[in-house]
Amino acid sequence: MPYTYRCETCTVTAPRRTSAPDAKADRREHRAAAHYGLAPDGDAVLETPGWTSTLLRAAAGGIAEYARKPPSREEPPEHWRQAVLLLAVGVGVLVLLGTLVRAVTGT
Repeated sequence: MPYTYRCETCTVTAPRRTSAPDAKADRREHRAAAHYGLAPDGDAVLETPGWTSTLLRAAAGGIAEYARKPPSREEPPEHWRQAVLLLAVGVGVLVLLGTLVRAVTGT
């Protein structure tokens, strides 16, 4: 997952980095240059979600919402069941593809 350093005091954001240590290095450099090595309030290294994690969170939220609904006396329409199943399979395929891409590219 990409990481970003953000200083709310200075209202600056460093470029996205592929690892947390790189973003923490940005933080150290900024603190040394702008704050004399001190840690300002609102200074943080943030996880920056990509499109895959955003999609997965939305899908998980939709499935959880569907599961939380109280059971009704009548069955849900068949197309809703098919849509939830398709969504779950699609999320699984995306996770698998994302894992394969990360393994192949080494990121």
